[in-house]
Amino acid sequence: MQTTIGVHEQETILRRPELAQLLCEELKARDIRRVIFLGIPVTMEEPFLRTTIARWGIMVLTPPAHERAWLAQVQDELACGTITADMASHFSSLVADGAEHGVNCVVIASQALMALARHCELEAKGITLVDALRAGSSRVRNVVFDMGRVLLEWHPLAMARATCETDDDAELLANAVFGSAEWVLHDADAVDSQTVAWMAKTRVPERLHDSVDQLVHHWYEDRTFMPQTGELIGELKATGYGIYLLSNAGVEFDNYKHRLPAYECFDGMVVSCYEHVLKPDARIYTRLCERFDLAPNTCLFVDDVEHNVEGARRIGMQGWHFDGTVEALHHFLLGNG
Repeated sequence: MQTTIGVHEQETILRRPELAQLLCEELKARDIRRVIFLGIPVTMEEPFLRTTIARWGIMVLTPPAHERAWLAQVQDELACGTITADMASHFSSLVADGAEHGVNCVVIASQALMALARHCELEAKGITLVDALRAGSSRVRNVVFDMGRVLLEWHPLAMARATCETDDDAELLANAVFGSAEWVLHDADAVDSQTVAWMAKTRVPERLHDSVDQLVHHWYEDRTFMPQTGELIGELKATGYGIYLLSNAGVEFDNYKHRLPAYECFDGMVVSCYEHVLKPDARIYTRLCERFDLAPNTCLFVDDVEHNVEGARRIGMQGWHFDGTVEALHHFLLGNG
């Protein structure tokens, strides 16, 4: 499977603080003090390099502006063509110029440029190549997935619209049911579904009471799951990763869990309704790690909600704020595989 990482995905990956730190740790562990960064988007370069220098004391050399423009052009050409002799010669010369200033490592945040660097056999010439987009991935042994918007489509307004006749009613229903305090409490098994429905009905006209019942008691019956994430989970499992679920969900989870993509690949699940505690409370992440004997720093937690990801980081897990881009997560964990 060929994976392409565009500029947007590069920026998304490199802005994650834990990945920047892992990259710097990798350079430090290799006793690398002087590097050239290639293929990092211009909008990302300065803050990323400042972080590197300030925290780790690594000297970063950047190519001059005309060379950076050439690198950007080459990335575009490689996306739809092959490596030419002129490309290889120019790239080798660029790296050689850095070597004259004591650089023995090239950090690359572009698949196209990494392919070019390997074509030039730079490693045989004593130059270390580091893939910035995969820094730290070797430390991850377990991938922990959230459910909504990661494995399961979750669009409350659209769900509500399917039960009523107008957009205004849909908004009213979505807020009354899914936006309620009772819905959150239900995920912790603090109130039952009948209470959720009863309270929601106090917020909407009587003509929408049947819609409330449909949403509260049957919302999961026609939900769409996300097959691309399931395919990634299958690949991760085949490669040796531990696969886990950590989700805020109500007791209805038992009715649809077997429909989750790649359900058979999961090594364990922790769901809020059985724990009586919700993300981002540190206790639920800790229970996952303790129950399945996982070292937190070997776990990558994938969630679409940033404060849930931050909750995982606070107990020592790595975090991935999922924006729907399966390809970026695939590349981080599996490379071009």
